[in-house]
Amino acid sequence: MRQSAVAVVAFLLLLFGCSTQVPIQPSALQVGVQYFEQGKYEKARDTFEAILTEAKSERDILKTAIALKWLGSIKNRTGLYDDALALYSQAWELLDDALSVPTLLSRDQKVQAAKERANVLNNIAVVYIKQGRFEQAIAMHKEVLDQDERSGDIDATVISLNNLGVTYNRYAVAADAKGDGDAFLERLDTAKMYFLRSLSLKTTPDAYLNYGNTHAFRGDKDSAVVLFEKARKLYHEQGWLVQEAKCLGNIGFLLRELGRDTEAVDALKQAVEIVEELRGNLSSIDVRTSFVSDKYYLYENLIGLLVKEGSIEQAFVTVERAKARSFLDMLGNRTVGEGKERDERTAALVARERALERRIGNVVQKPDSAAVLVDLITRHKAVLSELTKLDPEYASLKSVGPISVRALQNTLSDSTALVEYYLGDWESYVFVVRKDTIVAARLGIKSKKELEGKVERFRRLLYSDFPREKMRFIRKARLTDNMSMKEALKAWYATVTPAAWQYRCVQLYAVLMAPVQQWITGVKELYIVPHGVLHHLPFQVLVTPLDIDRRKNVHIRRPRFLIEDYRIAYLPSASVLQFVSAPRSRELNSALIVGDPLYADPKYRKRPLEGALRESDSVSVFFPEKTVLKREQAEEAVVKSAIRTPAVVHLATHGELNTRNPLQSRILLAAKNPVPPNDGNLTVAEVFNLSIRAGLVALSACQTAEVSGKKGRFTPGDDLIGLSRSFLYAGALDVLASLWYVDDRATLEFMKRFYYHLVIRHRTKAGAARLAAIDLMNNPVEPDWKFPYYWAAFILIGFMY
Repeated sequence: MRQSAVAVVAFLLLLFGCSTQVPIQPSALQVGVQYFEQGKYEKARDTFEAILTEAKSERDILKTAIALKWLGSIKNRTGLYDDALALYSQAWELLDDALSVPTLLSRDQKVQAAKERANVLNNIAVVYIKQGRFEQAIAMHKEVLDQDERSGDIDATVISLNNLGVTYNRYAVAADAKGDGDAFLERLDTAKMYFLRSLSLKTTPDAYLNYGNTHAFRGDKDSAVVLFEKARKLYHEQGWLVQEAKCLGNIGFLLRELGRDTEAVDALKQAVEIVEELRGNLSSIDVRTSFVSDKYYLYENLIGLLVKEGSIEQAFVTVERAKARSFLDMLGNRTVGEGKERDERTAALVARERALERRIGNVVQKPDSAAVLVDLITRHKAVLSELTKLDPEYASLKSVGPISVRALQNTLSDSTALVEYYLGDWESYVFVVRKDTIVAARLGIKSKKELEGKVERFRRLLYSDFPREKMRFIRKARLTDNMSMKEALKAWYATVTPAAWQYRCVQLYAVLMAPVQQWITGVKELYIVPHGVLHHLPFQVLVTPLDIDRRKNVHIRRPRFLIEDYRIAYLPSASVLQFVSAPRSRELNSALIVGDPLYADPKYRKRPLEGALRESDSVSVFFPEKTVLKREQAEEAVVKSAIRTPAVVHLATHGELNTRNPLQSRILLAAKNPVPPNDGNLTVAEVFNLSIRAGLVALSACQTAEVSGKKGRFTPGDDLIGLSRSFLYAGALDVLASLWYVDDRATLEFMKRFYYHLVIRHRTKAGAARLAAIDLMNNPVEPDWKFPYYWAAFILIGFMY
């Protein structure tokens, strides 16, 4: 029972924190509060610092304390807990001083000051909880409870009792993590006492919800489900949709643990439906992503149950709902032009719809705005209903749904399969979709984190360890042994390099492809839809156990790679196919070719790519109509102007992934006057605003296929940003991009062979990429090129053909 209880603890603690008492804010503070709620902390800080300065000059103690409180909350949100405590303490001291002088404040001000004091003490408690200082947090909450009971404020007392119960729940979990079973049970009993006191004063859904958590932590799942259902009903009656969805998620999770799978599926489906409805009413992509970020457990549990009961189509659609939704929304809304001409009535409705979306985004996460939220959603639906008649294109694309399995199958040929991955915190799955079938298998991985480590170590083995070892050998041969370059290379080619890398290829094949191998028999073309870290894995290098090169005393082993059996293309999500497979001329007779610009960035100006110059000349011979921009010609403004119409765009230049701020990832170009917006840095943010009609964009630069989430992390919802995705959004059908820093000479040869197969031999884009890779690994003049570092970095993202 204890093991099950711990599992529930890990799941439920993500959902609920301490509630706080929020007085009505004076209008002068509204701007700062809005910035804070939107996560714009620098602007919020500047606003509250200005208010603080003004309040001090006016000797307004109450306003000063409120400004200090909000500045403390900014420090709290950004993880500067000691700074937050210092600011909160100043606010507390001021409020206590003000309340201790009978004539200093008016009656209304005293009421507000008391509420602000409670707010500050509760905020201090929250910081203490984050620091693991539970006894001090409890002391703060008890101080607030004493104040509330003395004032006779029943509603405030109920909230304070609930806060104490929640804190004891968390304190119990901390004891359990240390293996202190007695303290675990004792603290849960104390939490129970506070929740029962709260419910005796007033029946609230929060108390039922958190009391349910107490039972869940003890392993009493049946009682927890009953309490969660009581909370759900009250949340539903009061219109608190977000909280109702979380209750349903908890119910679904526990019912699954109890083996009541059918009921669990129903509860989780209801929860996901609420989340999807709310999500569809939000205007900002960022707000949508933020709103869903703590609700992916709903999707993961539902996916697992649907696979278990054999509802594979429903499970697949749920995966698509959970993944890359922000990018999908952007692709869909791309076709709804901002400049579209509409009649007066339609334009007014569009403006009204957007205003309602913004208001919904401002209140969706606020529990005390339930009634307002329901009213706004009702009005938003009514406006969209009218727009469906007047501008159906606009209405239909406001929130783009995932592609249906049947529609997806209609895009696939008999020889094509789509393989999609879902990496969850507890369970991971792989799906295979073919023309007339869909199947799923659970992946045998212990944890997502373990897989992430394996993939990153494998990548380093390919793009770092091998070329570094070669470089060290050549340097030693030339400097120590006084060999010429030709002699050093001959000596290097005579060495037997480690063979461990091919066994890593087999290990990852066993985890990722072996579970579905039986279902892709006879397939010639594979769409790979990765998830998380798998976006950075070149699947084309995977090797079956039967295809290992078992020879000894050879310079580099040469197994049979996956790309030798399949033409491979990658997709951000399966649903993207409905956009990138749109009919478009396959004539590749015009091109924009950029080669090694005179970089505006001084750091890169010292690192010219001579191979990129040769590459631009080599690529240009394949196209009768072309614009070739090299060195100083390749200014950012010129490239932006020329990029709109060619069938092919080829950029042979430096590229840079910014993991901390993915929107600032860039293609480096020239600029006469390096000032934004044409400063020589073609960023992801700028590409999103371009309009491109190319059937192919080739990014012959480093890291152009890599993607990143906020602060460099892979997000559960796969809302990742990178140069490749920005070009797809801008209108390209396909992007050929790289997963790591690429060898200059090998890149030149890969591109020559790629365009030869694409333009001269009229192969598909995926086919040309496959043949170019095989040509490199079989190159008789360069023995090292059989190693994946030289050919596996380039992947095709988008439409197979």
